[in-house]
Formats: sequence, C-alpha cells, structure tokens
Amino acid sequence: MTQGAAPWELEFDWHLTNKCNFFCEYCHPQIRHVLNRKHLDEPPPELVVRRFEELGRSCLIHMSGGEPFMYPGFVELCHGLTTRNFISINTNLASDDVEDFAARVPADRVAKIVAAVHMPERERLALELDAYAGNYLALRRRGFDVTALYVLYPPLLERVAGDIARLKELGVDHVRAKVFKGVYEGRRYPEGYTEAERALILANSGEYVFNRPYLDGMLSFRGQRCTAGVTSFKVTVTGEVRRCASVASSYGNLYDGTFRPAQEYDPCPARRVLVLSQCLSYLVNPPAHTAADRDDEE
Repeated sequence: MTQGAAPWELEFDWHLTNKCNFFCEYCHPQIRHVLNRKHLDEPPPELVVRRFEELGRSCLIHMSGGEPFMYPGFVELCHGLTTRNFISINTNLASDDVEDFAARVPADRVAKIVAAVHMPERERLALELDAYAGNYLALRRRGFDVTALYVLYPPLLERVAGDIARLKELGVDHVRAKVFKGVYEGRRYPEGYTEAERALILANSGEYVFNRPYLDGMLSFRGQRCTAGVTSFKVTVTGEVRRCASVASSYGNLYDGTFRPAQEYDPCPARRVLVLSQCLSYLVNPPAHTAADRDDEE
C-alpha cells in the first residue's frame, strides 16, 4: 500500500480506542489486558479531524484498537478524515454501523479494510458467520477493498481449512490467514509451529505474503535505517505519537497539537519487531523480494 506513487505523505498507525466487543484469547497481551477495563475519554471526531488537517500534509491513517467501530461517532470520524486524507481499518465487522459507513464514507479514500474473522468469539457470542459475510459483501458492493483475515492461533489450525471454505461459500472472496505472534502453552510463536503446522499455514495463507518471512525468522532489523519517526508513526490511545509499534520514542501528542516529526532517518533499535509488514514498508533499504508487499496486519 505504501510503495510507488501513493497519494499520501505521512502514515499513522492509530490505536484509537480500548473498547472492544470481542475478547479474543490471542489478542496481544498488552492490548487484551486493558480492553474494556481502562476506558479513556476518546477525543471528539471533530478534534481529531482538525489535528490531522493542521499537519498540512496528506495522511494515510490506519485505525485499529480495540474495535474501531466502537469509537464514539466512528462513522462521523471517518467521514471527516476522508475529506482530505485516506484511512484504513482493522475491524471484526461485528457492528450495526457497517452499512451506514459504506453509504457515507467514499470508498476511494479508504485504502484497505482488514476484516478479522475471530471464529471463537463469534461462536461464544452467538454471532452468525452469515452476518459477517453480509457486512463484508455490503462493503464490497460499494467498492471497498476488503480482505477477511484469519489468525492462525495454534488451537484453530485443525479447523482453519473448513472455516475458510465456509467463508468462501458465503461469498467472502478475499480470505487470508496470518501467523499467530505470542505465547501459547509455554511456546513462543511464530517460532513454535511444527513443520507440519508450517506446511498447513502456507497452504492456507491465501495472498498473505508475510507468513513465510515470519516463519523464516525475519523478526529483527536492528541497525537498519527506516522512515519511522519521520514519515510514519504509531499513535497510542492517549494520542502520544511514537516511532512505531516496536519502539516507544515519543514525538509529542497528536490530540493536544504538540506532535512534531523527526527530521532524519535513524537505525532501528528493536531486538524483535511486532509488525513485520510495516518494517518491510518503512525500511530505507528493504529486502528486494518483499519491498512491494505491504499489507495491514493488526
């Protein structure tokens, strides 16, 4: 998404809310720990829209959480942001506001919608997969670029092929599966997958190109220069702007107007990165075979 002549100059990976209607066991521990426990007063949509417009440069704003659709006034927020900027969204599609979003937000200003499937939570909450497919297709009919994303949590590996087949039966035509990153039963993943599990993962990845680099151990770029902190940033739920998800260097606060980017590319100090796709996009000299394969992960 960020290679070539992109119509934006800056990118922001924005964790905009702690609210979530799901409580997935495989959610990142640092996120799952606060979901629906530490609610913050999210700033009103008009303030956020104004802060991005004050930057004076076209932005791509990746929105995740929590569940973005639970941000108060989310459709209004997206409508305002897309007047001058572009957005992408990571969502579970379990919202009654999806059709309103599809009607009010211009599809050509939405770079990507990554629609996580989260089968265990859908089953726990008695949310039919047909409802997921209905929201997915409502967006596709309006011209949005939507991809279904299935997390390859170890206990789900035995059922992933059947779940993906069911999604395709319901008309969900773009399905990808991604490796689990974290600890399960004392084993760290993605390193912990067995050879048989690795083969199963690669057979069910769809167009998701980052599973093999993860499985091959491409988890550190320490010492390599990247654009993070200069043209790409992580925004926390409190509005603090950091270098990226892996490095907590601070550049002020977006909400109070004190955000200022760095002026020079610095080497990556992280021993282990959290979002490989962003690293491969933002490295000054990325590996040639993956340089153009940017996709949202979280």
